Amino acid sequence: MISFKAFLRGWDHFFYKRTDASALCIFRIMFGFFLFLNGISLVEDFQVWYGIGDNALIPLHDSLNFYSNFRINVYRWLSPTETSAWMVLIAYITTSVFVMVGFKTRISTIICFILMVSMQNRNYSILNSGDTLMRCMLFLMMFAPTHVKYSVDAYLSEKKGLPYRTDISLLTIRLMQLQFSLVYLATTLFKLKGYDWVDGTAVYYTSRLVNFQRIVLPFVFDFPFLIKFATWSALFIEFAMGSLVWIKEFRLPVLFAGLLLHLGIEVSMSIGFFEWVMIAAYILFLEPKEVKWLQQCLPQIVRRQLRTASSNFF
Repeated sequence: MISFKAFLRGWDHFFYKRTDASALCIFRIMFGFFLFLNGISLVEDFQVWYGIGDNALIPLHDSLNFYSNFRINVYRWLSPTETSAWMVLIAYITTSVFVMVGFKTRISTIICFILMVSMQNRNYSILNSGDTLMRCMLFLMMFAPTHVKYSVDAYLSEKKGLPYRTDISLLTIRLMQLQFSLVYLATTLFKLKGYDWVDGTAVYYTSRLVNFQRIVLPFVFDFPFLIKFATWSALFIEFAMGSLVWIKEFRLPVLFAGLLLHLGIEVSMSIGFFEWVMIAAYILFLEPKEVKWLQQCLPQIVRRQLRTASSNFF
């Protein structure tokens, strides 16, 4: 039986062990890029989603009344004009760039979170799982030392002769990992409560949601055995990403299976930035030596592929 002292030692090792900050800081860059893309994607239909005039899908006063209890919403403090609405979006895009490059990272992350939540509270009808995931991850990033490497802050600090310490506590990384796993476990439990995922027909129906289709994969979802295989495989991989990923021997195979799952969903369906944020979060599960290997090998692979492509083209 495990003693209480051994439990405390294990708890301390799990949450507070020091580790290299590379994975966390690379995740900040990728996540900041997706925040930026999310902001840019809202520009085209801005008048419909966030406008003040008659063209707005949800009038401003209706959204404020819908969320009448305490919620973060900068629209309550601004004058109800098109200019102020635009300023919120522009500020969100700007702070997302600051998060990506790591400039005034802590305050930029906090402001970006406030603006994101305000925009989501402004128009709740267009939200999807990707928006919820980004909100949760950005909240945790406010407390994470994501600025200590690969950032403007780190560069400026080093120029002053005061470089940041790049070995950090695992705490915020663990919280992000737990959030990541809970997404998969909750999804799995939710799907098991119904019938379509249990009997293996769910992928048949989801592949025929025309509003979400990106491309139609020929023949793949036209045969019962392929449909059942895809359905049960997706269910098992999601369960594994919430549980087996914590077992060292299974971690890399499970991450690879999850990568294939999300890439397959991204190719066939359009559901916002959910897939890419989840894929980006995979780096948080990598050991420092694995991150270092990726940093060394990926540029070489990309350069090799570019040379091959250019030689074939010319």
